[in-house]
Amino acid sequence: DSLSKRSWPTLLSSRSERTDVARPVNPRRVLFIAASRTMWREVATEMSASGLEPTVWLGDWRNYAFGKKNFPDCTVLGLKEVQATISPFTVTLVPDAEFVTRREFIQLKAQAMKLMDRQDETRSFGRLERDAHFYSIVTRLYSLIVERQIEVVIAAEAPHHVAQLIAFRLCEMLGIPTYHLVNNTYVPLVHVARSIVGDPIPAVGAPDVTDLANRVSAEFAKYENGIPTPLYMANQARHDRSWSFLRWASKYWKNVAIQRVRAALGRPEKFRDDVQIRSRFPFASNERRLSMPFVVERIRRNLEREYPRHAITLNPADADLPPFVYFPMPFEPERTSLPDGGDFYEAMDALLALRSYLPDDVAIFVKEHPTQFSRMLPGYKARSQLLYSVISVMPNTTLVSLSVPSSALIEHAQFTCAITGTAALESALIGKQGVVFGTPWFARLPGITLFADIPPFGELVGRPAETLSSITAAAIDEIGRVAIPGIISVEQFTYFKQKFGTDLPSLVDDAVTVKSVVATIRADLDRR
Repeated sequence: DSLSKRSWPTLLSSRSERTDVARPVNPRRVLFIAASRTMWREVATEMSASGLEPTVWLGDWRNYAFGKKNFPDCTVLGLKEVQATISPFTVTLVPDAEFVTRREFIQLKAQAMKLMDRQDETRSFGRLERDAHFYSIVTRLYSLIVERQIEVVIAAEAPHHVAQLIAFRLCEMLGIPTYHLVNNTYVPLVHVARSIVGDPIPAVGAPDVTDLANRVSAEFAKYENGIPTPLYMANQARHDRSWSFLRWASKYWKNVAIQRVRAALGRPEKFRDDVQIRSRFPFASNERRLSMPFVVERIRRNLEREYPRHAITLNPADADLPPFVYFPMPFEPERTSLPDGGDFYEAMDALLALRSYLPDDVAIFVKEHPTQFSRMLPGYKARSQLLYSVISVMPNTTLVSLSVPSSALIEHAQFTCAITGTAALESALIGKQGVVFGTPWFARLPGITLFADIPPFGELVGRPAETLSSITAAAIDEIGRVAIPGIISVEQFTYFKQKFGTDLPSLVDDAVTVKSVVATIRADLDRR
């Protein structure tokens, strides 16, 4: 169902020659989705020099000015103008009946509706308004993709803003090749993948990654003495211990006051994408509400108070417990479940599939992600307190108290099943089986099984345990084949800077990352 090049309409805007970069004669037109680091500006320049010309730019707001200045023929779109308002632009092309009735399009709509949770600051963004926003984005981007004759999609990471995901998926449905990066959760390494749930592409032009591979080996070695606490979890716990409602609310109200004063003086703040939807009605003011901190805190407290009413405390080592599988709930809203989970981007879909797969006498112990209640992140946006009631009445399925260590649940479970979470890898590293629904960077390591390929229960749990050395050797081999030193986003850079300190500059060179990422994509396109 790919569109042939002959079916693309004539470009509506002329393309003037660039003078700052020696551009190939017939460049491929790229839909570019950049992340927050300035490195992605260099990626755009390197792409152009290698025959991959940014033609539509739908990336992080920090790089918009660069895109507009250096690629004047490129349509640079801000997320705010695309997904926080109804588009006023006239649409010239729309998808046909076959397109909108395909399974992929129906799933895209469901995914987009769920991703809009990220925008819903106080649960005011109703279904009817979301529906209108979805079709506004679809019609505008579909028309633009076809008009600008997009031939390749290059995304910094799996798209997890609504407009970016819609653009990415529309291109997939049109048969346009897509590429994005997948990050390693332990060290600053990335690999290039063709699709969101897919295999990595062999790296081209990457430097020696021995040092980083050895650091992965050192991280794995820590599991010889049990399951360590991840640094990000320690950071969140420390933040929550010091969190104060008054301090957080005061900062919010201060920002509201500054913005209103600047607006009254005719000096609006420096451009930044604010895609939050704060109004229940489509034509009401969408300004920040003074009541917002109270509304958010009420939602958060309702969520964290409801969970203990359904969760039980138990000892995973108790011999009287039935055999069980551990299912850690993913933190949401986050890229690691949507879109990284593929068809199982909904945690409940994954849980239902797991329950149906398991024998009736094998229990599932479900534990909420502690981050869902953290004041450091907006978990209140993506989980209803009612969901705990739904899970609690499922057959042989039990919610477990947050006081029960995840490490103990992993150690005593028949296996651990996650959407893309590292709990599955941790299970494999201590000699158990791990099952994943998506394809995280470790999905192909020994001891990890894709749910799509899962064998009968008895066969899976009867498999001999993989050794730590065999998993480490496979990881080092995989890293040597596909990995590129690199850091995708500002948030990841901050995390790795804390973790590796002064060693970080010796581990990652952005200039090398840029050239290797573009060379890898270019080589794969040439092989197609």
